[in-house]
Amino acid sequence: MSHAPFFIVGCGRSGTTLLRTMLHRHSQVAIPVESLFIIDYFRAMNHAPVERFRRLILREHEFSEWHLSLTEQDLAHCNSVRELIDEVHQRFAARKGATRWGQKTPRFIRYGELLKSVYPEARFIHILRDPRAVVNSLIRSNVHRSNAYYAARRWLQDTRAGLALEERYPEDVMRLPYEMLVSEPEPALRRVCEFLDLPSEPQMLEYYKEKEEAYSGYHEAIHARLQEPPRKERIDAWRGHLSAEEVALVEQVCMPLMAELGYAPEARVPVPANMIQQMKWERRTRGLFRQVTQYFRGRTHHLFYIIWRKFR
Repeated sequence: MSHAPFFIVGCGRSGTTLLRTMLHRHSQVAIPVESLFIIDYFRAMNHAPVERFRRLILREHEFSEWHLSLTEQDLAHCNSVRELIDEVHQRFAARKGATRWGQKTPRFIRYGELLKSVYPEARFIHILRDPRAVVNSLIRSNVHRSNAYYAARRWLQDTRAGLALEERYPEDVMRLPYEMLVSEPEPALRRVCEFLDLPSEPQMLEYYKEKEEAYSGYHEAIHARLQEPPRKERIDAWRGHLSAEEVALVEQVCMPLMAELGYAPEARVPVPANMIQQMKWERRTRGLFRQVTQYFRGRTHHLFYIIWRKFR
């Protein structure tokens, strides 16, 4: 591999998958689907012998989605957790003929310092999106099944983490507004490629013309719009879905940060006195049940292995 890895991060439902799909079409780049196990491995790397990590990583469910088959012999030369993570990504990249690997797991935004400690030269692309649009998408997502209150708090937490990472490593973190990626994809991708020291390639703009195998099955319903070109109307789609009270709630939770980032408040009604309490108990409970049900339908083995791996 010719460079340190890069990470596409941000609050969930901010456009990280869209950018990942575009960049994955680049001839020199390979980015697997979300890989939550990586953070667990790095957090525990000083607390167990590398042999244990070698055994555990062979059974990670994500590799079936990467269409990557590994044996103990493939990893026998790896003497650290970083070498294990590098090896599996390099093998994934080699299948595509790529020389650069990246990662797209939005919640890695919360672990920027950890990733920097392992990969000091790593770069991050921090995607930002209007919190009202993020909340609308999280509410409607089959996997997240959140509500306006919890979704707004997630946007606030993850955005603050991303801005802190930008402040700490200004040369290694690029901020990319979702709105620019959708409305001006060509100049947005040129900026990204320049930041990553890559030549720009036109096929990145044609990502939707060829269905990618990685986003079939469980992932297909979650990212259904990957078979469509970028649409500007998606920027303001939240206006047709969120109630006036939900908009007011999101703006109450996310101010003043959203205004500092250029997202002007528009609420015209007050937040009902009992709305937050209702969302904390009733709606969150129902949403969590639907979320767990969705996981059991599509990723039962994955769910149980995560629990077992954390114990190990």
